[in-house]
Amino acid sequence: MALLWLSLAWLPPTGLGRAPLTQLSTPVLGSKAFEGRGGVGWGTYRPTEIYNGGDPSGMVIHIAWADWGKRRAIGYGLANVFKPDGGYFPRPLRSELQAFDLGHCTARGPSAYERLDVREPSRPGGPLGRWLGWSGGLNLCHPVGA
Repeated sequence: MALLWLSLAWLPPTGLGRAPLTQLSTPVLGSKAFEGRGGVGWGTYRPTEIYNGGDPSGMVIHIAWADWGKRRAIGYGLANVFKPDGGYFPRPLRSELQAFDLGHCTARGPSAYERLDVREPSRPGGPLGRWLGWSGGLNLCHPVGA
């Protein structure tokens, strides 16, 4: 009996210095390294807001995700959209996101969606346009500009 107690005493306490198994097995959106100055949502599980930290077109708010954890997750949110004659429409417009390319941004990190596409209408109430790679299709694991 004493031998069993000694062997268990050498096991690390649960929850100290380790993320729960559920967090390790669920994907995040890219990596915190992708965030620009003031960025939000990168490297997190099912972010409800993402922002590159640049101009307003790099932000999507109120995101609701479907199929998170599957090969391709679809998100619906509101984004600032450029007007054809310059500037932005006065209110954010609906947008659709698709996170895909599951992998790992770091060897010991959680699984992560490494790519993100977005589509939005060209005017309020208009149909959604074609899919475009977020930030020109950059890998979401690496800092913008790297």
